[in-house]
Amino acid sequence: MLLTKIINRDIRLSKRIENNPKITGIDLDSRKIKKGMMFAAISGEKSNGIDFCDNALKAGANSILCNKKDFKKVLKKPANILITNNVRLSVSFIIKKLFPKQPKNIVAITGTNGKTSVAYYLKKLWESANLKSASIGTLGVLYKNKKIPLNLTTPDPITLHKSIDALKSKGVNYLALEASSHGIEQNRIDALKINRAIFSNFSRDHLDYHGTIENYFKAKKRLFSEILETNGLAIVNNDCKYGKKIESFCKRKKIKVITYGTKKSDWNINNIFFYSSYTKVSLLILDKLYTFKCSLQAHYQIENLVCAMLVVNSYKISLKKIIKWVEKIKEPPGRLEKINLKNNNSSIYIDYAHTPEALKINLIQLREILKSKGNLKVLFGCGGDRDIGKRALMAKYAAKLADKVYITDDNPRFENPKKIRDQISAHCKSAIVIPNRKNAIKEALRKLGENDMLLVAGKGHEKFQEIKGIKYCFDDKRVILDVIKELEL
Repeated sequence: MLLTKIINRDIRLSKRIENNPKITGIDLDSRKIKKGMMFAAISGEKSNGIDFCDNALKAGANSILCNKKDFKKVLKKPANILITNNVRLSVSFIIKKLFPKQPKNIVAITGTNGKTSVAYYLKKLWESANLKSASIGTLGVLYKNKKIPLNLTTPDPITLHKSIDALKSKGVNYLALEASSHGIEQNRIDALKINRAIFSNFSRDHLDYHGTIENYFKAKKRLFSEILETNGLAIVNNDCKYGKKIESFCKRKKIKVITYGTKKSDWNINNIFFYSSYTKVSLLILDKLYTFKCSLQAHYQIENLVCAMLVVNSYKISLKKIIKWVEKIKEPPGRLEKINLKNNNSSIYIDYAHTPEALKINLIQLREILKSKGNLKVLFGCGGDRDIGKRALMAKYAAKLADKVYITDDNPRFENPKKIRDQISAHCKSAIVIPNRKNAIKEALRKLGENDMLLVAGKGHEKFQEIKGIKYCFDDKRVILDVIKELEL
């Protein structure tokens, strides 16, 4: 693509050293730059891309894109210099020109919890309808039976557009995309044509980045106020006050909105009956009652499933067929995933719950399943270099809702893991603190009594544990299965 194709009212050429060179690509990382590429100098949380311009030029970059305020810092560099007021936003639209293909239908899902589950259920339902589909999010890029791991829930715009372009080339026309608050605020998805936007729920998370709950909500809301196509559809869980705010906003702005939830919603979950081998749900849609069966075991899982059903139905796919397909749907990996023991009636659940609300609703749900047969136990930790305020809240919920609590390490990252454990245990005095996560899991399983239930929370599907910048292989499920075999449980 020629340099002049990039220039517009938001991206201005401020210094030219050659006449309309070909731009072979663009990247935010100077280590990935090759000859003929453009280097985008983005200001991050820990560093400024401006400081790496020389590295990019040595690697072969012929152009630099930077914020207007940084122009003087790069003025003397031997490169074409382009300036903009928002480098992140500009990168999204430049990479779209280089990789323009997109599925016809893109569904973006935002919310504190539930994004992965909704995306997973959507893909399964589309597959049942014989529609070529994919999902991008916490579980990676999922297409057919293939999985490409990702480092972020919502990838950087370059990775994102390359992935989406490749999926479209394979015939994918239905895409479920997890839209994290970071991804929305950092303009990673602005250049996508999103015709469905979902708001699943909202509670405390990521305050280490956003600062306040208001800023966190503002980031989520931006999906509806600035990114969703004007003729798109908003699908909103209006059970909580933040969902109601999104609903009201959409109605004021004449954005078509359909609500779902357990209260006054367009798709109202009327009743849920849990049985030993299945769950029966009654659903009221515009005053008409429907029932369906599924294998999911938690109220919030049913909410996420109903959301996916609503989305699929909004694409003119028969509800009668959808109701038939949901009977075969299982939970996503690491989302209240159950492991049974052979030698007694106890059970273990693995869940990604790493927020106070997610931990709370999982424990409440498991208590309902357990009834009064045995003890409810929970094992968890908290991630390092993240919202410290979550630690006390998670500890309090664990102490209140579980019969026994094991506190261990999650992903300490660059924080002192003992400090994290101490901050949690200060609010859960009766907890058993075991630093090594594998040892903690082994001890928790060793102490599982007849009919007991153990929730291993925080990591879910993750296959690593991050300590001081190194990701060590660690899989809760694999560890649990190995311990079961070792202890002959």
